[in-house]
Amino acid sequence: MKCTCGSEMKIGKENYRYTESGLDNVTLLGVEVRRCPKCGEWEVVVPRLAELHRLLARAVATKRSLLKPQEIRFLRKYLGYSSADFAHAIDVAPETLSRWENGRSEINRIADLLLRFMALNRDPLTEYPSVAPSAVEQLPKQIDPEASTPDLQVRETGNHHWQAQLEAA
Repeated sequence: MKCTCGSEMKIGKENYRYTESGLDNVTLLGVEVRRCPKCGEWEVVVPRLAELHRLLARAVATKRSLLKPQEIRFLRKYLGYSSADFAHAIDVAPETLSRWENGRSEINRIADLLLRFMALNRDPLTEYPSVAPSAVEQLPKQIDPEASTPDLQVRETGNHHWQAQLEAA
C-alpha cells in the first residue's frame, strides 16, 4: 500500500485508543496500523465497524453505573438520532438532553434505563426518516390516575393477525 507521498506504507499490528467512538475508555487490541516511514503519515484499519459499535453499545448499556455524558451521546448516535429527534423520542426538552450530554446535569434513572433499553433492543437507523416513527409518539402525553381502565376487545382478522380495540368503560 502506498502513502500519499509515494512511499510504501509499513503494516503492523498495534493497540489503538479508539477515541473516534466518542468514548474515552476504548482500546482496540492488535488492529492493523499502516505507517509511512518517509513522511510519518499513518492510518488505522478498523474492520466491521457496525459490529464493533454494536458491541460497544451493548457494553455501555449493560454497565452497572449511571450513564456518563459521553456514553449518552454515544448511544444516541449509535441509534442514529439527531439530538432534537432523540429528545422528542424520549419526551424531554432538547436542552435537558444537551445538559446530560455535556455533563451539566445528571440523567435521571428512568431516562437512563430507557436509553439502555433502546440500545439493547433496537437496530440503529440506517436511513434517517423525514418524520421519525416512534412508539413513544403513540403514548399519551399525560396520564390521568383517575381515568377508568377501558375494556380491550381483540379479534382475529385473518392471516394470523390480531386487531385490538379499546372500549370505554
